[in-house]
Amino acid sequence: MKECPVPEGIDAHRVRPSIEGGFKELGYSGPVSITAYGDQKQTPEYLLRALSSTGVAVVHVRSG
Repeated sequence: MKECPVPEGIDAHRVRPSIEGGFKELGYSGPVSITAYGDQKQTPEYLLRALSSTGVAVVHVRSG
């Protein structure tokens, strides 16, 4: 989450559909598994909830 954050002003609910849309444009139509790794103590709660509500697995790892 630190190296590849959800950009400011972007609705985190759109992350998964955007990634899946990109794959679809490339011709991939199979299942997609997405995992976000980050320090959940340093990530805003609304982002964590939005990502997980769309099926993105959010895994806690300590910073550093």
